[in-house]
Amino acid sequence: MKVILLLISFLLEGIISNFVPINGFLLPLFTLMALIIIYPLFDEHSEYYKYVFITGFDYDLFYTYTIIFHAIIFCFIAFLITRLNLVLSDNYFNILIIVAICILIYRFVTYGLLVLVSNMSFDFITLMLSVLKSLIINLIYSMILFFVVKKCQKKYKYKF
Repeated sequence: MKVILLLISFLLEGIISNFVPINGFLLPLFTLMALIIIYPLFDEHSEYYKYVFITGFDYDLFYTYTIIFHAIIFCFIAFLITRLNLVLSDNYFNILIIVAICILIYRFVTYGLLVLVSNMSFDFITLMLSVLKSLIINLIYSMILFFVVKKCQKKYKYKF
């Protein structure tokens, strides 16, 4: 089930990004949202980090054409997810908090790296607009995905 959720989110992000313009109102990060939602389904942290690294590496190859960039960022965010889940329980409100924190950190890290590496000028307003645009669609998607996972867990009464 974990692989299916990751695969659906990965493919859905690619499909949605074909229809949404780069400067559009919605900036999907469905793969990252799936990584947040499926974390409680893992028994071991090492297995979770393997999934995260492979997903980040695939994200680099298919969507950004960079090598290891998103794999490292996703691993860093996965570390934050594991730490946040130690403090916060697994419910709707806490998932929203974790999603918001992860989107903020993802956007700030990628923004910082773009500023360091490229010769283009970025401003803080652009960064904040991208965070807000990301929050809207990703909070909705993560709530739907969380609802589906919880329903499946109740129906089958086990962790997948």
